[in-house]
Amino acid sequence: MTTDLKPSQQTTPPTNLWSRITVGLSEYRSSVGLFSRNARLYLIGSFLIGINFSVFNLLFNLYLKELGFVESQIGFVNSSRAVGMTLVAIPAAMILSRIRLKPLLLAACVCFAVFSFGQTTIQQMSLLLGVAVLTGMSFAFFRIASGPFYMRNSTRTERTHLFSFSFGMHLLAGIIGSWGAGHLVTVIGERTGDIILGYQYTLLIAIAMGLMALVPFGLVKASLPSSEENRITLNLAQFKRRGTFYFKVTFVNFLIGTGAGLIIPFMNLYFRDRFLLPPDRIGLYFILLSFGMLVGTLCGPLLTRRLGLVRTIVITQLASIPFMMTLAYSYALILVVPAFVIRGGLMNLGVPISTNFGMELSEKKEQGLVNALLSVSWTSSWMVSVAIGGSLIEHYGYTVVLNIASSLYLLSSLSYFWFFGRIEKRNSNGPGWYVPRDIQL
Repeated sequence: MTTDLKPSQQTTPPTNLWSRITVGLSEYRSSVGLFSRNARLYLIGSFLIGINFSVFNLLFNLYLKELGFVESQIGFVNSSRAVGMTLVAIPAAMILSRIRLKPLLLAACVCFAVFSFGQTTIQQMSLLLGVAVLTGMSFAFFRIASGPFYMRNSTRTERTHLFSFSFGMHLLAGIIGSWGAGHLVTVIGERTGDIILGYQYTLLIAIAMGLMALVPFGLVKASLPSSEENRITLNLAQFKRRGTFYFKVTFVNFLIGTGAGLIIPFMNLYFRDRFLLPPDRIGLYFILLSFGMLVGTLCGPLLTRRLGLVRTIVITQLASIPFMMTLAYSYALILVVPAFVIRGGLMNLGVPISTNFGMELSEKKEQGLVNALLSVSWTSSWMVSVAIGGSLIEHYGYTVVLNIASSLYLLSSLSYFWFFGRIEKRNSNGPGWYVPRDIQL
């Protein structure tokens, strides 16, 4: 362990809520001003890719349902994307540690658009599964590249805000994508008299938006990786020395990913099946979800300053469980919609914090590997749980699946605190927490 998370010291912390909000906003403005040009360009490109991703996240399951696919088949399609991401994660990290990032970003952007187009037009199950695998592979490069890219193009001063801002941009893309997509499907479907055409045209527009990311990615000035970052290796000696850390950081991520994979990809179907809602209404609820997640993400750095990285993650995950139970047992929209939004905000608040924590605990030369392991643990859990979730929903409904997911969230939170809860120390000279140097994991 060679990093030190000790924050900047401040001897006169704000004493009331308004002062804390003012200081927090000022801190955000200052940190955003420190973002490098490369980081800003990557944020813009990720935003455009995020619109494509969010539209597919909202509409694709509903589209497949309209085509006559059942939940188990939809689960296998979603699982196939996770298979692609899992297969390519480690090779992608090794490739990215050896060459310039820019050519791969451009190629991945084109491939992601092409394979997304295939998902929109192919209706034969076997071919659809194959294209879904390729889509997952191409998207994996964006997921794997982001962590090391931000670490390479930021300093410790603004890094936590950069990770949170990046996730916030993804959520903003979700807001815009969900708002436009749900409305477009309804309008195009009414004008053409064919709701399937409404879905297809809307998905094609989203693909075009994703292709626009070629412009900011093309302007990135990426140098070769430094000698410390170069040539990610996997060998027995390395795993003997750092294997315990790798296990801990991936195990907790695998548990939370398994719980999420059981239900999150099917939440659009949840509203369709349980409440018989049309796409534009479902899109509205996903907009609210994205707002809730955006607020949660922006609050993340402020909470970590008071609670620490680990406690923020654990507390917010535990707090989300009662809202999962509301989704499981309630049939009243007036209760379900707020629970849906709040649960999403609480659970996703910790996503960029967890990634940042994993990066900071890593030695510089292994940051790409750790980011890849985090991605593999998440996508491999979805590879299994999404397929299982679809089958369970088809046979037993949503309540059973939501209960299983809640249990996995609880186990993940307790494991996270057990593994990492004693690592952080409170800063005695001011607010905030830090990780001592040379901590043994």
